[in-house]
Amino acid sequence: MKKDNVLTIFTRIRQRLHSTARNIAGQNNADDVLQDAFCKLWTLKKYPNDRQQTENITNSIVRNLSIDYRRAANRSVQSDIDTNDTDNSKEQDIRELFDSVKKIIDIKLNDTQRNVLWLRDYEGYSFEEIAKKTGRTEANVRQILSRARKVIRETYKTIN
Repeated sequence: MKKDNVLTIFTRIRQRLHSTARNIAGQNNADDVLQDAFCKLWTLKKYPNDRQQTENITNSIVRNLSIDYRRAANRSVQSDIDTNDTDNSKEQDIRELFDSVKKIIDIKLNDTQRNVLWLRDYEGYSFEEIAKKTGRTEANVRQILSRARKVIRETYKTIN
């Protein structure tokens, strides 16, 4: 399939993609998500063979980018809370929560999971960058991160 066909398909399903991005990333980020998705799709080295594959890839790109935008926004909000919160009791609660999650990470996660979690959530690397740094595929990095978060979540629920 050629770039012109990709453009035609993207344009045809743009409203649906915008709706998906708006529902996940929010109204303010939907246009940015679509622009990033189109750039990512446009720079693919090998284009899909048919219309359905192109739509599927486009939907996946938009969904994943929307999730990334939402997570970045949540990190930003959390950062604002941390810097603007002067109430000592809230600060103490946050510190205790952080310490308990840190203990879970240190005890329950293996080195690979800790490394991927650190690179993604603390240093803010993209999945592509983490994959290159660790010598893994993006899908594998996503899977490792998902499983690590699941372990943290389940362990935290059992202790609290």
